[in-house]
Amino acid sequence: MESNLTQVLAVWNSPELQTLVKPLRILSSISAMFWMLERLAKLLMAVLKKLLFEEVSALLSVVYAIALSVVYAAMMFYTALQGTWHPSLLWREACGFGFMYVMLGVTFTDLSTKRLKPYTAPAFFFGVCAFLFFVRAPGLARHPGLVEFHRVLELFAAGGWGNVMTGLTVLVMTGSLVAMTASGIAFGLSPLLYRLRLIKQLPVHFDFSRPGEEGGAGRSHAAAPSLARSWFILTLLVGGAGMLFYWWPKVRAAGEAAAPALQSKAQSPEAAAAAAKLRRVLPAVSFSAVSALPKHGTMADFAAPVFRGLLAAPREADRWLAAAALDRLDPNFRISREELFRSTAPSVLPCAWKGRSFDLLMLPLPDDDPDKTRTFWLADGRGLHFTGVGPGEMREVAGSSGCAVAAFPSRDGSLLLAFTEAPQEPGAAVQLWLSAYDPKRREVIASARAGASASGDFALAAAGEGLVFIDAPVSSAAAACSGNCGMVLGAQALSMTTEPLAEYRGALVDGGAIKIMPLSDLTFEHSGLEGNYRSLGIFEANFRFDPAAGFLNRWYRLARLADGRNCVSVALDPALPGVQESVAWACAR
Repeated sequence: MESNLTQVLAVWNSPELQTLVKPLRILSSISAMFWMLERLAKLLMAVLKKLLFEEVSALLSVVYAIALSVVYAAMMFYTALQGTWHPSLLWREACGFGFMYVMLGVTFTDLSTKRLKPYTAPAFFFGVCAFLFFVRAPGLARHPGLVEFHRVLELFAAGGWGNVMTGLTVLVMTGSLVAMTASGIAFGLSPLLYRLRLIKQLPVHFDFSRPGEEGGAGRSHAAAPSLARSWFILTLLVGGAGMLFYWWPKVRAAGEAAAPALQSKAQSPEAAAAAAKLRRVLPAVSFSAVSALPKHGTMADFAAPVFRGLLAAPREADRWLAAAALDRLDPNFRISREELFRSTAPSVLPCAWKGRSFDLLMLPLPDDDPDKTRTFWLADGRGLHFTGVGPGEMREVAGSSGCAVAAFPSRDGSLLLAFTEAPQEPGAAVQLWLSAYDPKRREVIASARAGASASGDFALAAAGEGLVFIDAPVSSAAAACSGNCGMVLGAQALSMTTEPLAEYRGALVDGGAIKIMPLSDLTFEHSGLEGNYRSLGIFEANFRFDPAAGFLNRWYRLARLADGRNCVSVALDPALPGVQESVAWACAR
């Protein structure tokens, strides 16, 4: 007995369980105070009815209930925002909302009628809306008045009273939910149980909400469930149990596999702690994930303090990661080259653009191969900026005498810098990266993986307000045929080859992002197939052009016939044989 008690006390005093219990105890204490203050409102209502007109007392009761509900929602949200009982802010908010919703229902519902009490419907509505409003604007929950009030509630919950109210609140909430669920299921299944002679009579529910015919008094209406409803509920229960039994192992395995979806290059304890706090924003803390952070909004407000703490980490890679994130999230963030790169000197590539000069810095992360894993930074008069390119086996695309890196003008005075990433696996294509930089505002606007090329040649060229490049991630995997290659359109095919369609795409800076668009006209113009497809519309129809995704068919079969014609047939896959139907071939004269 003593050993079991010792084990229970050890579990109870464990930091993990106490971390879970602390915010739950605060939520329970706040809910208990809310419940008591609402009961106090009953007494206040009774006194006001005797002192004031009924309309005035009803109005004051509604205002009091709304104010109480909104303050309660604010306290619940602040607990969810600051609590550490779960590493995910989203889950904390969801649990806080569910806790609040149930307690609003328990507090404002008349148990005898199962309906909201008079004058409490607006308070219930405003309480729910207030919590959702704080989710969208969490900065308001950090108002000094709310923070101080919450601190008082924390002191109230820290003692034995907090433990008592925690047990009482959990018992009431759990009992109410279980009772309502069991009652509803039993009532719905009662016709089936009656048919099976498991119960002797059908239960009947009475509705007193309809007005009576005389004198305005309430009149009861009896209602019993139908047999079809019983079968429907039974089907839901059996189906739900079967789905839970079948899907639970898969859902659990998927959840365990989702955590390391983005591998971090910063594996120190400080980075691990930051990753736990940012679980709503990022599956892991990494340079790739940082590039996807929103610059404004709830996520940015929550992530910025985490990265400020990570900036003081002892590991150099962690500090670089924090600086990359803060440069994106905080417009006022400044850091010098010497302050960030303390022990590693980066390589410098100078660049001048329309009278403004800046440096492009490239350096590997600690413990990585200098030739394969590098990050790129921009250094100007404002400080350092992470370009969004890296880490990976990155290379800068050679530029001109004015800029060592290929730079292309875009809208609003910004420019696009080009980089390439080596194939990440054998047989894969080279990736093209673009980073948008505004020399006037001295900030990196965005970065994106723009396209791929099996040959590694993107043929970058300036065009209008952006640049044009070739996107050709596929290559021919089918052997060419010469000699007897079958019959095409009734003629002998002397040769047949499979060719990839090299698609032209454009890139420009638009609306604070890099916009990539397929250019079907340039693809048609440079494809060499004008003689086969005599109009752009026919070309787009055969290769299935989508304005957003580009061409959906990326190969074509080129055949030279014995009668001198050169014919083309669109191929879904290079390994498939040529299509023999006459409508599938387009021949040049």
